[in-house]
Amino acid sequence: MRTGFHTNSFAWAGVNDIEKIAAFAADTGFDFLEVGPGIPLDKAAFSRAGKHVGFDAFIYCRNFIDDDGSVVAQERGELYRRMRFAAEVGAKRFICSTGISRERSLPASGGCNPVLSLDRAVDFLKEAVSVATECGLALCLENCPMYRNIATSPLMWRKLFEALDPLPVGICYDASHFVWQMIDVYRPISEFGSRIAHVHMKDTALFRSKLEDVGILHNTATERGFEENQWWRHTVIGDGEIDWARFLAMLHALPGGLPALSFEMEDYQYECRPDKVREGLRLQYQRLKKLEQEFTAKA
Repeated sequence: MRTGFHTNSFAWAGVNDIEKIAAFAADTGFDFLEVGPGIPLDKAAFSRAGKHVGFDAFIYCRNFIDDDGSVVAQERGELYRRMRFAAEVGAKRFICSTGISRERSLPASGGCNPVLSLDRAVDFLKEAVSVATECGLALCLENCPMYRNIATSPLMWRKLFEALDPLPVGICYDASHFVWQMIDVYRPISEFGSRIAHVHMKDTALFRSKLEDVGILHNTATERGFEENQWWRHTVIGDGEIDWARFLAMLHALPGGLPALSFEMEDYQYECRPDKVREGLRLQYQRLKKLEQEFTAKA
């Protein structure tokens, strides 16, 4: 089992020193870092930090198919710059979103039809896969609906992969986003298992009494903090809806074996202060180790 965590949790708490983050990761027992955009791309600092842990993955999620061409040029340029840096420091995977066309998919009357942005996303991903391949990186799609993404459901994965076949596009599987979208978190593992190369580890709690009061369209949740009318929120693993023993067993059964497991700290009880971030990551690491021990004992 290879475990790591997303550096955003520390960046949001005001810590972007990759050496300090890597030292904490190694001391806790983690194997790698998933490097987010809050970390300066300083090769010398990464070289020193690499003595502690690996940098298995980098992540950069933006609107790469924005209707504004200048935004597209800027964000794709930054994406490819980060890909090349990631390859230079030994990363194996690069995680990104697709983006979305607001003009096509987000009508003024409300709602969202991601299918109408499919052709633009496919064109972008063909370009992104080409750059990733040149860099020796595996490109993985994040399924977070934030940052204007259309790769957020089994339906959209199916459509994207059919259009991109046979290009090597993988999945960064984040079950926590499926919980609040009312999507089965387990079934897609069976269908898309051969593409799952990276897993984001966090949970989601649903507050059904609040949901009955505000409805699904009253979606005030964000990556940080907690608003009084939220009907769902992200949590550390074990504090939400996901059956982690079942989830872990399904990951172990994947054709390529257990993927890399990377914690995202988006639980408001463990964020925005370095000590709370460390506490939350240690807690999740311990819970995962216990689950793995229980799985091994049954195997």
